[in-house]
Order: sequence, then C-alpha cells, then structure tokens
Amino acid sequence: MKSDAIKKRLVVALLIISVTTLINCSGKKIKIEPEDGYIFFPPLPNEPRYQYLTTFSDSGHIEKKKSKLFKFVAGADLEKPKTINKPYGIAIFEGIIYVCDIRSNAVVTLDLKERKFGYMGDRGQGKLIRPVNVIVDRNDRLIFVTDMGRKQVLSYNLNGKFLKAFGKKDELSPSGMAMDEDNLFISDVKKNQIAVMNKKNGEILFWIGKSGHDDGELFHPSNICIHDKRLYVSDMTNFRISIFDLKGKFLESFGKIGVRPGTFTRPKGIAVDNEGRIYVVDSSFENVQVFNDKYQLLLFMFNSGTEKHNINLPAVITIDYDNLEYFRKYISPDFRAEYLLFVTSNFGKNKVNVYAFGTYEAN
Repeated sequence: MKSDAIKKRLVVALLIISVTTLINCSGKKIKIEPEDGYIFFPPLPNEPRYQYLTTFSDSGHIEKKKSKLFKFVAGADLEKPKTINKPYGIAIFEGIIYVCDIRSNAVVTLDLKERKFGYMGDRGQGKLIRPVNVIVDRNDRLIFVTDMGRKQVLSYNLNGKFLKAFGKKDELSPSGMAMDEDNLFISDVKKNQIAVMNKKNGEILFWIGKSGHDDGELFHPSNICIHDKRLYVSDMTNFRISIFDLKGKFLESFGKIGVRPGTFTRPKGIAVDNEGRIYVVDSSFENVQVFNDKYQLLLFMFNSGTEKHNINLPAVITIDYDNLEYFRKYISPDFRAEYLLFVTSNFGKNKVNVYAFGTYEAN
C-alpha cells in the first residue's frame, strides 16, 4: 500500500512538472522593463525590493581584458573562455565565489578582487567527481564540499589544498549541507534523512528524520540551511519545507504540491535572511518564492527566459551580507542594497546570477 501511494504521488508530480514547464506559478510570464538600464523585481511602478546586478557564466565575465598585442602573440586558441558548465551549490567568502560545477567535476573559483577564474578539487587525492554543494567555515577558514560521486564530504583550505575526506563506503549520498558550530548537517537523498557529522573527525553523531510522507518524515531532501537554530529542509518529493531544531525534533512544515503561488513542484535551493524571510528555489516553476517568517508568500520572481536577468532550471540560492563592495558599480543610485542573492541555473546561458535586496529611494 505504501509503495502504491508513493507511485501515485510521483505520477501527480510528473504531470504538474509537465504543465509548469509552459507556465510559471502565476500562469503567465512577467515582463521586466529596465529603468535607466536597471532591472528591478517587482518592476516599477511597484516598489522594487530586488535588483538584478550581473551574471557569471565564463572566465570572460571576470578576468581582465587582454591587450591586442597579447591576443596577437598568444593566439586565438588561448583566448577561448573557460566556462561554468552545470553549476549547483554556491558560496562566497572574502571576495571569492565558489561554484560546484557538476559537469566540470570541480569547484569553480571566481576571485572578484584579483579578477581570476580558477578551479579547486580538480586533481590529486582531493579530486571531485560530482560536487553538489559547498559551504565556507568562516571560523576555521575551511571549505567543505559534498560529492555525490565519491559519496563523501571533502575539506580544503582557502588556498584550495585538499585536507580530508569524510564518509565510509555507502555511508552517505550527500547533497545539501549547512553548518552550526562544530557540526555539519548533510542531506542524504537516498536515506531520506539528515546526517549530523562532526566537522573535525567526520563522525556521524545522529540522523534527523526518516523516510516517509508524514510530519517529520522526508522524501528526497535536496538542500538545507540553518537560521536561528532551526534547520530548514527542502523536502523535494514531499513538496514542502520541513523544519527541525538542531537536535532533530520536528517543529513544523509549510507548502504543498500545486501550481499556484505558495505551492511547490520541485523545491530545491533554500536560504533565510537575517529578518527571517525564506527563499525557496523551485526548479520546475523556474523561479524563487519568498515567504515571511509566518510562511506567508510575499513574492515570486526571477522568471525563466533568455534575458540576462533570467534563470533556467535554477538549483541553489545563497545570501551574502559581506561582499556588497564588489558589486557597488552595478547598483542603482536610487537603490539602497542590504545584501546579495546568488542563484545558480543548470541550463541556459546565465549560470550564476547576482541580485541585491534593498529599498528603492528615488525622489
């Protein structure tokens, strides 16, 4: 009986996904008109709260332009840009953006200060196979990467030097990742649970949730985040966000399957800002939905398409308060930006889009 119920849910999900590839959750595409070259969400004359800033898809979007003499001497072949192929997880720390590139089998590094494009985890004992998510331990200045190919969590220093690999054979199928103090929280898409691991020795301390569809149960948990000592789980095939305390006690959930605003068909990336706003990426709707701390829908935005501000098959979203200085030149003088949003897309030409949240203050 249980397997029949699961099959029924998956059939319904596939039908809804088929419909939502043609429409977004409002039933129509939103046309965004730039104001003096700036693109806002929602568009004017509404009060804008988000501004599109820029996109990173290849080395040409970050590296310094070469002189004509250099191009002549080096030749055309050396000028071909290095690309971000299929990005998933993303993090930023001290002016460097880290992007898990599933197809390149590495973490792409975008150094905003030095304007350099590079790779991490592309060789040696720390070589990645299918890197999915990345986080930066700000206190110990370490980088952790979940690798579904190796079925491990790997750690590196900020220079990209491989340090350790955690996870015994068949112990993990790691996807999403978050951190609190000395513990890593890792979503396991096969066990349908969250592993809590000591970040120093890799010991799994306990598991959160179990496979199923009732309260406190998970089915294909994709991405996770921690805010205010609460663990938010993007419970993909249960079409909801499940919330636990950090000891594993289930607290509540919100969302359900559907095609209307506030419902989900394929929730993936999740992030929470300092004011408790919850951002959920739905890769089927191809948008980001924003909820308040009472789980009421505030806005849905960032449509699919071919324009520079569009996202296509979006995967992960992350919030950053510390690196606004690198993006000041893109921000409208009428917009007071408070923090940055980074959204990765698996498909299309826009691989990593950057937006700012803030207040429009034009006279």
